[in-house]
Amino acid sequence: MGETKRTTMMQETVFLSAFSVILQGMGLLLNVFLTRRLGAASVGALTLIGSFYGLAAVLSGGSGFIAASRFISEELGCGGNPKRIFRYTAGFCLSLSSTAAALIFLFAPRITGLISKTGASVLTVRILCLSLPVSAVTACLKGRCYAYQKAIFPAVAECIEFILRAGILAFFTVFFIPYGKATVLTAFAVSMLAGQGIAALFLVLLPVPHRQNTNPCSIRFGALLRLMLPVMGNTCLVSLLSSTNDALVPLTLLQYGNSTEQALAQFGEFEAIIIPALFFPSVVQCCMSGLMVPELSRARAEHDSEKIRLTTGRVLEQTVTFSLFIVMFLVQFGKPLGVMLGGDEQTGKVLQYMAPVVPFIYIEIILEGVIRGLGKQNFSSVNYLGEYIVRISVLLMCVPMFGFYGIVASYMACNLAGNSIRIFYVLRATGLRPNWKRLILRPAFAVLLSWQISVLLGLILRRFGANDAAAMVVCSVCAALIYGFGLRVMQKYDGNSDNISRKPVMQAERN
Repeated sequence: MGETKRTTMMQETVFLSAFSVILQGMGLLLNVFLTRRLGAASVGALTLIGSFYGLAAVLSGGSGFIAASRFISEELGCGGNPKRIFRYTAGFCLSLSSTAAALIFLFAPRITGLISKTGASVLTVRILCLSLPVSAVTACLKGRCYAYQKAIFPAVAECIEFILRAGILAFFTVFFIPYGKATVLTAFAVSMLAGQGIAALFLVLLPVPHRQNTNPCSIRFGALLRLMLPVMGNTCLVSLLSSTNDALVPLTLLQYGNSTEQALAQFGEFEAIIIPALFFPSVVQCCMSGLMVPELSRARAEHDSEKIRLTTGRVLEQTVTFSLFIVMFLVQFGKPLGVMLGGDEQTGKVLQYMAPVVPFIYIEIILEGVIRGLGKQNFSSVNYLGEYIVRISVLLMCVPMFGFYGIVASYMACNLAGNSIRIFYVLRATGLRPNWKRLILRPAFAVLLSWQISVLLGLILRRFGANDAAAMVVCSVCAALIYGFGLRVMQKYDGNSDNISRKPVMQAERN
């Protein structure tokens, strides 16, 4: 039974990873297209209003995805009535978001005045507020699919949503915005409303298989609400701090001496090129993190602490192994990659400078899934608060002095500080005792070996006139093969099996 569940989880991870690669790839192409057509400043304004919209969606929708996936999974684990849990969650999120949308619609002129520097209009704000209830319902429907291990449906919905949103943005960019018939932010608002609407319609009409039972619900709405509030509070806190940080970036760049257009351009370059490039390879970790929330929630409801330890250990090792290879890739090819994505030489240098923080970024994605699955949102909230205090403090101090590189320093400082604490907490909470040789030393040795061979191969290819793109592809493929081969050889030399069910990747601490 356990092997079947593990196989199902891996199949879903592979499937979701394929969809995520496609979506993130198309997202990067869209960012490059918008940057070249509209300029980095317009993309910066678009990113800023997108951050405000994300904050409004989270505050009004109450993070329905996490609440639905976690609490429905727990209800499935204890044999209760998950259908009623979904009604509780969706009903609460819908009522909350509808109230918020009505208030925003009424006070749109005042809100527009507060964010006037982004170029938003009353029409933009009102179109966006109409999508808030739709977004809340869509999030709950996606969470329900994850709880029932039907992740294919949210993945397809996200693809449909993105295709429609990107198509509308591209259409406005080519036919309306250059001629002054519409603004960038109006196009964004229309695309968000249409995208959320089509995703919700798809998930509502789709017959999602779920267990039919007449069992009584294990928890009443009042008690469920008390459990939901910390989950929602954690997500709202993170979104609020993130939006505050985003709003401060252009302001601190202005203090450095940049013009408004330069500040928005650098902010857009960081958010639309650098951050997506760093996060693009993490699609597997994002998918696994989403799947781990219902998986660990169900294991916790069944009091299966061994399964929690083994699942966490296995995924943590895979994440470290993968992230070290990405560090090598960015250090070697950061400069040409930055130029290929529509940036300049400075963009490439920043990608190289930020490469060492990649393992912490990817580990955070996994550990947050573990923390949510364990129901430890209180720690997550406190840790995120401390993390963003560090990030905003460094931002306020360094950007006025160092400009664009101050943004890099703030991002690296908060990731190193916050994720060091997060790693320690998860290891203690799950009872894991890391096998450091297998977790770090092996992949570090293998990546150094593959890196040296890749650099030598790159020099040979350039000597024969190969361009940057060709050298990047050939060297990356060869480095990946050498890296994988090196890990396999070291595993066989130590006599360790890859079969997790026979010997755990991490040494579990017995209670």
